[in-house]
Amino acid sequence: MFGLLKKSLKESIKKITKKAEEKEERVEERPKKVKEKPRKKPKKPEKPKKKEKIERIEKAEEEPEKVEEKPEPETPEEPEPEKEEKRGLFRIREKITTRRLSGKDIDDFFSENETDFLKNNVAVEVLDFFSKNLKERLVEKPIKRTQASKFVSQVFEESLFAIVNQGEVKLEKMLKKKKPLCLVFLGFNGSGKTTSIAKVAKYFLKKGYKPVIAAGDTFRAASIEQIEEHGRKLGVRVIKHQYGADSAAVVFDAVRFAEANNYDIVLADTAGRAHTDKNLMDELRKVVRVNKPDLKVLVVDSLTGNDAVEQAKQFHEAVGVDAVIMAKTDVNPKGGSILSVCYAIKKPILFMGTGQDYEDIVRFDPKKFVKDILS
Repeated sequence: MFGLLKKSLKESIKKITKKAEEKEERVEERPKKVKEKPRKKPKKPEKPKKKEKIERIEKAEEEPEKVEEKPEPETPEEPEPEKEEKRGLFRIREKITTRRLSGKDIDDFFSENETDFLKNNVAVEVLDFFSKNLKERLVEKPIKRTQASKFVSQVFEESLFAIVNQGEVKLEKMLKKKKPLCLVFLGFNGSGKTTSIAKVAKYFLKKGYKPVIAAGDTFRAASIEQIEEHGRKLGVRVIKHQYGADSAAVVFDAVRFAEANNYDIVLADTAGRAHTDKNLMDELRKVVRVNKPDLKVLVVDSLTGNDAVEQAKQFHEAVGVDAVIMAKTDVNPKGGSILSVCYAIKKPILFMGTGQDYEDIVRFDPKKFVKDILS
């Protein structure tokens, strides 16, 4: 899973670490020249001249002005080389043991590697944020030469976490406060929306809850039969109308059925639609307006690539997305779409689809995800 993205991130950490190590070697050459300077400038042989000056002062008491001028510049000169030498040695040691990356180092890195990130479906706006975040955390920060790789890896981990950590949807807590919960599922045709609904139903069944499914997709041929077959296999009740019926009415009836029969949660399917289809998007707005769902869940095919970002933005602008399910992640070698969708609409990922079976769905954990793609 996400093999190409993992490889790209590992190589990125190595490249930035290498930049630090290369510049550390250049700095090590400088101390030799600095150390020689204080040795060449000792003024110890000048000290015996003080006796001659004292004799001259005794003989020339009538000329105090000359005597005052000569000792004054000599006395402060003696301790200054020692202080400068200590400070110089401290600076040399600091330069040898630490390294500070410049903004140009980060800019050069992204210029060289931007294409690789884009190939892995990482959106341009995510790269801009990533670059800015790395600069804030790396530029002019002292990096110990022995811990350069560890430090850079940690900064990468924190930056990626900032992208995918968009809050958390606590479903169990929501169910304690209200029953039935109503979840309306949105998504593009072929995104894996209907299958994801069946997987979420299985998830709640294993938790001991009673879900009911609303067959709200009355537009696509065989959509009702498909969701009914999932319900039959899972032992979950499906509420349906005829094809061409008002989708908002189907969801409404499912909620009333759940209220009357002590069901815990309504999982409402809707017609898969292109985010550019105005009529179907208007229908979706009606479903939301009439039923006021507790969560509007967008199902995204993680294989879609950069178009996933545009889909997410359009659905979010139309009805307001509350959470995301990333489907088909088990066969996705790239994974950049997860970073891109999270950053584009600033909404949490609720689940990830990880296979073909009903059990193949996991709650999204931002920390675990980041550690996995950096491992």
